[in-house]
Amino acid sequence: MRELHVTNLRIESFEDLRRVLDGTNTRTVPLGTGIPRGSILQTAVGDVSLTAGELSAEIRTRGSIESSRLSLGMKLDSESTHFSFRSGREVLPGDVYALVRGDDVDYRVGGSLRYVFISLSPELLLRLGGEDAVSGNRGFWEQRRWFCASPPIRALIVRSLETVVRQFSQPDWPVSGPAIRQLQCDLVEPFLWGYLFGGRHGHERRPLASSAIVRSVEGWVDGQPPESIHLADLCRALRLSRRTLQRAFTETLGMGPARYLTLRRLAAVRAVLRESGPAETTVTDAAIRHGFWELGRFARDYQRLFGERPSQTLARGRWSRRESVPTWRKLHS
Repeated sequence: MRELHVTNLRIESFEDLRRVLDGTNTRTVPLGTGIPRGSILQTAVGDVSLTAGELSAEIRTRGSIESSRLSLGMKLDSESTHFSFRSGREVLPGDVYALVRGDDVDYRVGGSLRYVFISLSPELLLRLGGEDAVSGNRGFWEQRRWFCASPPIRALIVRSLETVVRQFSQPDWPVSGPAIRQLQCDLVEPFLWGYLFGGRHGHERRPLASSAIVRSVEGWVDGQPPESIHLADLCRALRLSRRTLQRAFTETLGMGPARYLTLRRLAAVRAVLRESGPAETTVTDAAIRHGFWELGRFARDYQRLFGERPSQTLARGRWSRRESVPTWRKLHS
């Protein structure tokens, strides 16, 4: 088990603004009298780099991207002004914009801006994109740079990313093994939603019946270790897009495929806890082995689903049942 290395930086001058987006050569002109203030959080989840922060400034910034990696950016707040001269429009919270080497960074910022960027190789993005990666077309992200979904989808994208970013501020956060891969997927997935729901997708095939799709998914998932299943792997294996999966699961089960996979992993953790005991494993180890990186949320979801805390399940595991007959009682939240 290891902890993610997180770096926290302060913005206290115009020169510090170059830290907002690494790999960018920028020129900044102040539009007001105040000195830029803010904070930056930087970390890496496997091969995905994350930069998130807050910036209070009135500036006009121009520059160019020099990094060979692909950057996906997003504004999180709805109060600040973030105008893109490249597109000639205001950036909305939840809009996804892609930046590659040679691109112009050309915008005006006013007020208190909250933002997030991820940086990764185009090849990794294609792997995480699964069937939605346009048949391996890495040039897609160079053909279209701006993805704007409907307001409800953009709000969902923002909430999902805020949840992930907020977790990085937690001290002594142990993450390892499958949890690292799940965290990486959870970090990239909201940016992919911006693409999925941000326009037409002519590459999608004729839709199958939702019930047939869900049965195919369950058949494939049944043959996989629960801790190793990710949405991108599922899409790629069954050659289904995320939009198709979302439609099928919503119509038949009343929830999206990501939530369904989470419930299966929760059930798998419960099976491990019931077949173990405090001398054999811990709740934290079992959760992390099954890809749960936000342990507080895991515990809340587990208790809501099973009516007891995971520690209670572990205390009544097989190791403990050898010593006594279990007593059942109704649990109240």
